[in-house]
Amino acid sequence: MKTLIIYVSMHHGNTEKIARAIGEVLRADLAKPTEVDAEVISKYDLIGFGSGIYFGKHHSSLFC
Repeated sequence: MKTLIIYVSMHHGNTEKIARAIGEVLRADLAKPTEVDAEVISKYDLIGFGSGIYFGKHHSSLFC
């Protein structure tokens, strides 16, 4: 299964560390939101999203 993890890691890099750990287990590709578009995303079977939580919501740049 071709897997992609799209993540935003802003301050301390913790989200990136978690994304890399999950990516290693799932053999997933990693990308930031600015690095992908609909054409890229359409090539994957499974897509995960990750960011820190700010005031109960994901970082706004995750879904831009």
